[in-house]
Amino acid sequence: MPTLRPPSIHYPKPNQVGGTLIREVIAHLKRYGVSLPLSSHILIATSGGSDSIALAHLLIHYGRRVAPKAAIRLLHVNHGWRGAESDADARFVAECGQRWGVPSTIVELKTEHSSREGQSWEERARIQRKDVFSSEAAKHGALVLTAHQADDLAETLLWRLFTGASQTHGAGIAVRHGMELRPLLGVRKQELENYLREESQSWREDATNKEGRFLRSRMRLDLLPVIERLFPRAVEHLAKQ
Repeated sequence: MPTLRPPSIHYPKPNQVGGTLIREVIAHLKRYGVSLPLSSHILIATSGGSDSIALAHLLIHYGRRVAPKAAIRLLHVNHGWRGAESDADARFVAECGQRWGVPSTIVELKTEHSSREGQSWEERARIQRKDVFSSEAAKHGALVLTAHQADDLAETLLWRLFTGASQTHGAGIAVRHGMELRPLLGVRKQELENYLREESQSWREDATNKEGRFLRSRMRLDLLPVIERLFPRAVEHLAKQ
C-alpha cells in the first residue's frame, strides 16, 4: 500500500532584490537575538510610503520565516495634515491590505497645527503615533513593526549629535524597544525602492518630505547628500554604530 504524503505547500520565491532583502532582514533580526518566526500577532505600521510598503509587502509575500501571513495586520495612522492627500494615503493602505489578503486598521487623528511649548509638529505627531501603537498592540496582543531603515538611523544619529540630544536621547534607534521592532535598520532606502520596482508595486509620496518644511527633511535633502559625496559609505558606517 503506498505511503500517503501530505500535500506540498507552495511558497512563492522572491526575485533577486527581494531574495537578498529578506535574507538581510532575517540575519539582522537574528543578530540582535530576535527569535524567529515571531510568535505574536504582528502590526506593520504602514504609512503608504516606500519604506513601510516595502516592509509590509516583503513580509506578507516572502516573510514566512519571520512571521506567518495569518498573524499580520496593517496599521495606518492618518494625521490629516495634508487633507485629501492624507485620506488618499489611508485608502491606499487599506486597498493594499485587501489586495494582499491581510486586515487593516486605519486610525484617524487630528494633529494640532500649533505645537506645544518646546514641541514641534513632528514631535507631537510622533507621540500620537506611539500612543496608537501602544493601544493597538495591547488590543491585539501584538508587536508593532516599523520601517525605520539605515538612512533614518544615520539621520537620527546626526540630528542627536548636532542638537546635543545624544546626551538625553541615547545614540541611535534600537532594533527592539518595548512593543516595537525595526527589521530594516540595516537596509538602505534605495534597496527598498528597488525591491518595490522589481515587484511592480507602487507607493505613496509625501510631498512634505521634499519641501524642507521640517528639520529632519532639510537634513535629508541638504546635509546627507553632501556628507555622502565626501564619505560615500557614511550611512553604512553610521548604521553600524
